[in-house]
Amino acid sequence: MIYSVHSNTRSVYPEQDKVVPWWSFTKTAIATLILRLIEQGEFELDSQFDGQPYTYRQLLQHTSGVADYAMLHDYHKAVASGAEPWSRSEMLARIEVDKLLFPPGKGWRYSNVGYLLLKKEIERRYGGSFNGTLQKHLFLPLGIKNARTIETMHAFDQLNVSNNSYDPRWCYHGLIGGTTRDAVTFLHALMSGQILSKPLLEEMCTPYNLDFDVGDRPWQNPAIGLGLMLNNRKTLNTMGHTGQGPQSCFAAYYFDQEVPVTVAVFEQTHSQALVEKKAVELAKTFK
Repeated sequence: MIYSVHSNTRSVYPEQDKVVPWWSFTKTAIATLILRLIEQGEFELDSQFDGQPYTYRQLLQHTSGVADYAMLHDYHKAVASGAEPWSRSEMLARIEVDKLLFPPGKGWRYSNVGYLLLKKEIERRYGGSFNGTLQKHLFLPLGIKNARTIETMHAFDQLNVSNNSYDPRWCYHGLIGGTTRDAVTFLHALMSGQILSKPLLEEMCTPYNLDFDVGDRPWQNPAIGLGLMLNNRKTLNTMGHTGQGPQSCFAAYYFDQEVPVTVAVFEQTHSQALVEKKAVELAKTFK
């Protein structure tokens, strides 16, 4: 297990903090870049996305109705077998991307494809690659030097994971790799108001409450923000994201407590609960 903890009072970082896959914590970076565009007046949060019936907010919040490839048995079978990733157009055809699961704003369904659409918008609006935009507008201003997009099997081979046969092209919205220290640096700066204006940060952290059983995970009042997973409870008020890929999980969370603290945890495991519980345990040591 690798972890980093950061607060304004003290920090704990591993001596050898290797680059690991952030998995769906990548969505928090995508959401931040989209909100930066909104702040610059490029479009409004509740404006329609590219002529579609759903809005930017609904894509960010997973309330757009856009389907997801994770729903497909054939997707999981192909990834497990080491098959060549489908082209983007083939994947979108397989999920029937224009056939919404529900009217926008009338339901909730986690959608990686929604974030693929947002990533494409980032590349179009910023006029460059996703990695180049991340470096210029997020990571380098924060002094983050290790985080980068992982786009090839060779690049994935270099990460600190036991399963090095994964092709990151299966992760259609993009995959960031970075150290746990990189993750806490980014998330702590974001939650401390160093990246977005206060009004947009409040929008990002506004909870859309989810009514389902999370099992043995520590979030008893789960909610979704804009690119964030939240636990909407005074005794455990958190903002961040958990991600899972083949044989590993990553969790990065900001704990809004008496001494605010940001924690990132990576482990070679199939249990998202394990990394989340470790994050909670570490945050408590800073109270």
